[in-house]
Amino acid sequence: MSFVRLIAQRIALGLFAAWSALSLVFLAFTATEDYVLEGRIALAAYGGADETALERIRESYFAKRGTDRPLLEQYVDWMSNMFTLQWGESFQTGDPVRETVGNAVLTTGTYVLPAIVLAVIIALLVGVYTAMRSDTVREGGVRSVAYLGLGVPYYWIGALILTVAGGVSLQVQWIGRSATTIQAIERPFLYETVVPMLLVTMVLVPAILSYARAYSMQYVAADTTRLVRAKGGGQFAVARHVLRNAAIPLVSLVFTETLALLAISVFVIEAMFALDGLGLVFYNAVWTRDIPIMMSGVLVVIVFGVVGNILQDLGYSVLDPRVDTGTR
Repeated sequence: MSFVRLIAQRIALGLFAAWSALSLVFLAFTATEDYVLEGRIALAAYGGADETALERIRESYFAKRGTDRPLLEQYVDWMSNMFTLQWGESFQTGDPVRETVGNAVLTTGTYVLPAIVLAVIIALLVGVYTAMRSDTVREGGVRSVAYLGLGVPYYWIGALILTVAGGVSLQVQWIGRSATTIQAIERPFLYETVVPMLLVTMVLVPAILSYARAYSMQYVAADTTRLVRAKGGGQFAVARHVLRNAAIPLVSLVFTETLALLAISVFVIEAMFALDGLGLVFYNAVWTRDIPIMMSGVLVVIVFGVVGNILQDLGYSVLDPRVDTGTR
């Protein structure tokens, strides 16, 4: 299969996934009861508004969101706007959606991308090292730390960091009577980038390490590894050989494992540290039924997934010469 055809196939699958996901989001928030409107109606009724005033509230609400039209017409408009990147403005804030989502992606990427790179490097190096020194006290200690890392709740560590630092570096701002956000007033780079990056790294390392160690042990005892040793290869040459072979199945596992773990950890970390990243923006959009933000956020995630799949295929081609994507 040629490389161009492979990319076209991935893009076609991505478009189908985007259409399916956007359709589900649209139907979930247009063909169901609008809890935001019901809340406003209940509040107005509690304040003594009559039926005429309540009807005006409904009409204004529907007109502002464009939901006073037939459902099919809304669906066609929304889908065409999403795929042509005409995302409009946020229902909740009135800000341009592309700017809001773009800033959120940059905020999330600032700490997630370095965390992924750091986690992969640490996990691969430690995984190969322990595989080459199996059945030792040091290897057992590393394995115990990895299993412990899988069980330690990262959000508890984040909350502990905020608690310890709260007296000198953090300020709690009350919004209404029930919600709070925590904003760093000192050393913002530490609390908005470094600490979230370390927490994400802590989430990813144990899972990747367990896979790296398991696959590396398969190749440490392989005949090709013995051949490397027989030719006079040192520990570095053996480790390089093992890592190159173990990395082939790890490419897909790391990709899927990373997406699965980030899907949860990003929401928690951004809510905990009040980061206006993609997770927190999407979370707030769900609660306010901000359809432009929700649909554009879903589309952005799918785009990253498609790009990740293409990079994964390229990684296969580089690591395993037997896999031909048309790039050679």
